[in-house]
Amino acid sequence: MTTTNYAVAPGEYLEEWIEDQGLSQQHVADRLGVSRKHVNEIVNGHAAITQDMALRLERVVGIPAASWLRYEAAYRADRARIAGEQELAQYVGEIDSSASAYLRSIGATNATRAKPGELVSDFLAFHRCGTWDAYVHLHKTASQGDYALAALKESGAELDPTLLSTWLRAGELTERYERGRNYSFTAHELREALPRLRERAATPNDSMLRDLAGMLADVSVVLMVVPPPKKFPLLGMTRWIDKRVPVIQQTGRWGRDGFVIWTLFHELGHVLNDPRGEMHLEYSTEKIRNSVAEKAANAFAMDLLFGESGMEPFRDVTSDDAIARAAKAVGIAPGVAVHQMHRKRFLPYHHGNRLCVDLAGTFSE
Repeated sequence: MTTTNYAVAPGEYLEEWIEDQGLSQQHVADRLGVSRKHVNEIVNGHAAITQDMALRLERVVGIPAASWLRYEAAYRADRARIAGEQELAQYVGEIDSSASAYLRSIGATNATRAKPGELVSDFLAFHRCGTWDAYVHLHKTASQGDYALAALKESGAELDPTLLSTWLRAGELTERYERGRNYSFTAHELREALPRLRERAATPNDSMLRDLAGMLADVSVVLMVVPPPKKFPLLGMTRWIDKRVPVIQQTGRWGRDGFVIWTLFHELGHVLNDPRGEMHLEYSTEKIRNSVAEKAANAFAMDLLFGESGMEPFRDVTSDDAIARAAKAVGIAPGVAVHQMHRKRFLPYHHGNRLCVDLAGTFSE
């Protein structure tokens, strides 16, 4: 949005008219039926134009009363905005630079840190918060409690709260999220759909994510991929709409099928096993990341995708052909197997990558 850093008092229009007419303030005051001091205060923006004064100015100057009142309202609003931005400027250091860049990239602000008050104001408007304290209060619980915000992120990575909340808010503005408000979720329906979801995920291609999103929508679960800010360490997150409807929001980072599919089933574990409506996110350390919630979600994904044998069929398997055969026997995509083999150190990171499918171009609605 584009804003000014100044406010135009309606008295400036009056002053311009006085000069154009070659009149004095006393002469105009006599016509308006007020003191010269009152006219001077209007000219300098110190006295507000009331409805009565707007009508008098209409008779004397010829500008409609409604216009004078609009000028007055705009002036007072601009003064309040400028004063508010000056107050908000102190919080600009709290906003991660990647969050502000992300807001500019999606058209939520044009401001940079050169206009700190405007940047903070636009940040708050994007989050629908009137003050910085309101924003902090709204989001302060995001990192509290073992089940507060379910998320899968890079090991050891740090995530700034303002960056997280901005990405989450971007998800709330999508059509998928809006449709989800009308869903009616039951865990039973989702559990019944798990075998079909697993079967579809075994064949990653250009339509897989759309198909999975449609299948999940049929059981009242929102699945969406929201492009993340730069250097955003999150893979996916689960949250709820009004504690009723689960939302799985993924970043699609790296784009490979192993990451995307594992993240999806990890988040489904949070949907089915964590307290409804609660949220959890570990911001910094691997120790915190290995919480009860995360371990349970990983175990859920492992059991569902790999079955009772877990990773045993892939132990000591190194060639692409052998990995592909083992994955087919288990009924999963080879890329998912490679992803877990890398994580378990069963396979060097430079092996198996040819089996992975790039889904980066398939994230649109």
